[in-house]
Amino acid sequence: MENQTIHPDELPNAYAYCTYSTITREAFRNIPELGRFTGLKHNQIRDDYKRLDREIISLRGKAIAYECSRKASPPPGRNGARVDDRTEMVLLNYLMPQQRPRMPVRKILARAGKSIQELKPCFMMGPQAVAQYLTPGDIEFDLVIMDEASQLKPEEAIGSIARGGQLVVVGDRKQLPPTSFFSRMLQDGDGGDDHFVTTDAESILDVCSSHFRPTRSLRWHYRSQHHSLIAFSNQSFYNGNLIIFPSPYSQGGKLGVRAVYLADAIYENQTNLREAKRVVDAVVEHIATRSNESLGIVTLNIKQRDLIAELLEERLRSAHGADAYREYWINEGAPLFIKNLENVQGDERDAIVISTTFGKPPGANAVRQNFGPISRQGGGRRLNVLFTRAKRSIALYTSLRPEDIVMDGTTPEGTKALRNYLEYARTGSLATAEETGREADSDFEVSVMEMLKLRGYEVTPQLGVAGYRIDIAVKHPDAQGSYLAAIECDGATYHSALSVRDRDRIRQEIIESLGWRDRIWRIWSTDWFRTPRQETEKLISFLEDLRKSWKPEHASGESWIEEGQGARQPTTRATQDVEQIENTAQAEMEREYVSSVLIDSEDDVEIEVGDVIRYVDLAMPNDVLTVQITHDKDDFANGIVNESRPLAQILLGAIVGDEVALHLAGSTSRNFKIIDIKRTF
Repeated sequence: MENQTIHPDELPNAYAYCTYSTITREAFRNIPELGRFTGLKHNQIRDDYKRLDREIISLRGKAIAYECSRKASPPPGRNGARVDDRTEMVLLNYLMPQQRPRMPVRKILARAGKSIQELKPCFMMGPQAVAQYLTPGDIEFDLVIMDEASQLKPEEAIGSIARGGQLVVVGDRKQLPPTSFFSRMLQDGDGGDDHFVTTDAESILDVCSSHFRPTRSLRWHYRSQHHSLIAFSNQSFYNGNLIIFPSPYSQGGKLGVRAVYLADAIYENQTNLREAKRVVDAVVEHIATRSNESLGIVTLNIKQRDLIAELLEERLRSAHGADAYREYWINEGAPLFIKNLENVQGDERDAIVISTTFGKPPGANAVRQNFGPISRQGGGRRLNVLFTRAKRSIALYTSLRPEDIVMDGTTPEGTKALRNYLEYARTGSLATAEETGREADSDFEVSVMEMLKLRGYEVTPQLGVAGYRIDIAVKHPDAQGSYLAAIECDGATYHSALSVRDRDRIRQEIIESLGWRDRIWRIWSTDWFRTPRQETEKLISFLEDLRKSWKPEHASGESWIEEGQGARQPTTRATQDVEQIENTAQAEMEREYVSSVLIDSEDDVEIEVGDVIRYVDLAMPNDVLTVQITHDKDDFANGIVNESRPLAQILLGAIVGDEVALHLAGSTSRNFKIIDIKRTF
């Protein structure tokens, strides 16, 4: 103060600095490990650890294989003049020279199973293969590991379980359960395909979850190359318990979730031609511009799947590079697929294109609040499967805005999830890492951030979505929506890891795989405390070199685009050859085209205004009720109700076999089942 080098207002801070500095320097003198610590040396130790850890894992696998081979003692078996008399190694030695052994697999396993198990102790089989090839009592295992257990019924799994001494069951109760199919045969006698109703069944995972203790959750999420792809499911279905690693890019381009709303699309006869054509355009564009990424297409019903398949096959006959693309990904084991919602569990692709299918019927101003299987029990689980199939991007083609789906206290879980996902696609609010609002973990991080701000860099503290956060993310000055570098400090995040492997290798490898490779800078608090100027210059030099040499691989883009007549914003079309439905004549021609592609059955007709419906009250199933829905006034005496009535609202959009619920204030809820629909026009 006498030299006027410290302002009186700074005296408390200066005193605190002198006190803590003295304590820290004393600690450096008295604790050899601190005194000898340098970031350069410690980083070298970490690099050596990473290399050795990977080598140990590789060697451990080889050691296990060696021990299995060394301890293998296959029984010699019995010889004989006839092949059927030979067993075990005698039989195997006879069969091995044959290019295609002339003996059924089940018979080989029955006669030489013990030798095969000695030589190859790990079998990977599905439950049906176990039942088909392994004779009960002949081959047993110490351990049975059952994956995708949510898809297995107990009766399908019990045979595999009975062949093991220990059982590990792995599955996800938030995804699809086993599905039972009940056939509804066509009544017109034309030999058409069967049509099916699905019901959810109990899985072996459900049974084991209620009996096994402890159960453990696998929380680290690896598949998604962008945090927006899993953020919605994490919050909506997994209570935010997953650990998700942040991407350096914003969503909307070729990464993350992107939605295209088609304002002029029409939903009719369970299909949406406008959406189907737009999806086909997107597939052709993908093949032309992103041939290095695998692709899958998912629809919300079978008829839309068939329509897209028909249009796509016709389009790909003349699309440049289509055959080469399909052949390449077939050879890679990830062929282009078109599937409906019920059949996509277990599949994953780099990019997923979704057609939500449902929308406004012809001439209507509102969407009917019936969304097929999504509105039924387990609808949320079906959507969770759908939303988690992509590794890099989801392109959602939809005729629904979020507000088109009306929610109240009786809205099914799946319908709510669909509306919320549309809102999420439009706003991106769940996955925008900047919205965390979290502050830096320590004064050390605050100090680094303040220095970067003084040097002209914008920074985001605690960048992330769930479970894992980058201490400081530096925004790219020349590329909006991208981050230039990640700065890691040895603060709370670093010390929160449960193991050295997690802390010093795995977490960094994961974020590097998301696009942060060669863009992570670590600052050690001891170095920062001792030589802050030197550490500052090293960091700034790293950022400036990176700014000159690195350009973002992915440009950010709009996450919600509106197209067509009635769109709320001007948009740039992703492809220039998307046809507009411009007039009634064009719409009529396209409806006729859909009819030529798809063969409708009476059972699949959705209830519309003008239809006569026969239904039963499930509380009195023997009494058949009849009602006609009209635009005109009610005539209850003759069974006529206006389309605005609650009864009409729950019936519209349903098909034969559907069950609907009527909820009226002050009255007991009533459940009805549709048994027949008669079209009067």
